[in-house]
Amino acid sequence: MQLDENKNYLELKKKKEEFLQFDMIGETAKLDRSKRFIFSFNDLTLDISRQRIPTNTLNEFLSIGKSKYIRDSIKKLVEGTFYNNSEKVNVTHFVERNPENFSQIRTDRYLDFEKQLKSKSIKRLINVGIGGSDLGSKMVYQALKTQNNLPDLINVSNVDPQSVHNAISGASPSEVFFIFNSKSFATEEVITNLMIIKEWMGSNKIDFSAHACAVTSFPERALHCGFQKANIFVVDKGVGGRFSLWSDFGLGLVGSLGTEVYRDLLSGAHSMDIHFLTEEFSNNLPYILGLTRIWNRNILEFSNLGIVPYGESLKFFHTWVQQVEMESNGKNVDTQGIKLRTPAAPIIFGSVGTDAQHSFFQALHQGVEIIPIEILVSKISNLSSEYSSNNMQSQNKLVINALAQCEALMMGSTESKYDKFRIFKGGRPTTLISWEKTDPLSLGRLLSLYENASIVSGLIWDVNSFDQFGVELGKEIAKGISEGKNPTNLSSAGKEFLKKL
Repeated sequence: MQLDENKNYLELKKKKEEFLQFDMIGETAKLDRSKRFIFSFNDLTLDISRQRIPTNTLNEFLSIGKSKYIRDSIKKLVEGTFYNNSEKVNVTHFVERNPENFSQIRTDRYLDFEKQLKSKSIKRLINVGIGGSDLGSKMVYQALKTQNNLPDLINVSNVDPQSVHNAISGASPSEVFFIFNSKSFATEEVITNLMIIKEWMGSNKIDFSAHACAVTSFPERALHCGFQKANIFVVDKGVGGRFSLWSDFGLGLVGSLGTEVYRDLLSGAHSMDIHFLTEEFSNNLPYILGLTRIWNRNILEFSNLGIVPYGESLKFFHTWVQQVEMESNGKNVDTQGIKLRTPAAPIIFGSVGTDAQHSFFQALHQGVEIIPIEILVSKISNLSSEYSSNNMQSQNKLVINALAQCEALMMGSTESKYDKFRIFKGGRPTTLISWEKTDPLSLGRLLSLYENASIVSGLIWDVNSFDQFGVELGKEIAKGISEGKNPTNLSSAGKEFLKKL
């Protein structure tokens, strides 16, 4: 069922102008609103009180996606039985992060991997991937690396040779270990970088097979590329790329942060999955965050969404969210292949606060378009309070800035009514997400919150959130050109460009 067949949505859509005009400042001042529009799970708090949702409309808002189909789908997802009909596999990443399915065999293999790195005195672990096998591990490592006492993790994704050069520059070849991540083990970026790295290792007389492993769903292809069978990690084909950090594609995190930290990350995510499965929709954080996507994208027709984490540890969080949301729900047909009649997926952009305040926040405050944003902040720094009192004061300033921007975007200012350049109309919707400290458990909960919010909004839009065929077309054209096939379908400008290469 597409969104424009959803009776709850259609009733709310009729009131669009009312929602655009309602008194946000007066509403947010009410104590009752702060109680009803703030939701919590463990230490994670979701505050949507500054969204353009009238207090007397909350129940209607919460009813948008209430259906047996959504409930049944969540159950199947968590169980690993939800069917991805376009790729003809079950969606299984939920199962990968369930502690009950984290076998002793998997634990022992991860511990053996750690020992292997230690025995070789590895100081630099290089994760070679693209998309989900790059963005997830890079984001998590940045978030948790203050706990790192193992090899540094460096990510290589770009086919640009400069990317590999930067990763290996200054390294002793004998102290480097590579993890090659490709579900198909035919990904152009990964295979191209593999050839460059093999050449570098050979020129330094290092046995490549002893300093590299492969993670894939097609182990025979990795064997063909020269990997030892013992160094090939096989991932279930039902694990989608943007959800892959929960599987062996998270091996870089095991090697750089340790098996225990990685297991805690998965446990945190699983706890949010169980909340997603069992909690009533009236207090279900992924469901409610997903509804704000529907509310802003379809009812109020705001096409963009800013993601602004306050804290250097979440520096790469917005790029990860970009993929999770836009690759999952950036579709133009429903699950039956019928053209969508309402748009799905907001356009995601972002940066880390407070840097963002000095770049695109000007447009958020005074631009013609209204752009909802989600501000995220941990109350306690990852750095120990032992460092200095100045660190604690700096963290307090960071948290205060996060709150202040939420308030400023909502309230605006007309005090300078005689200076039109200083007028802020306010009424800009924000969501504030907060937690105590970014440790593996809390980070796992946060990542699961965002993944499941995208999934539940995809279910309401009736799109397949688990395929990504739009990624392939450009790659196919590039492959054809690289293999010397006659580019007859290229534009005249494209053909002229190639003549000059």
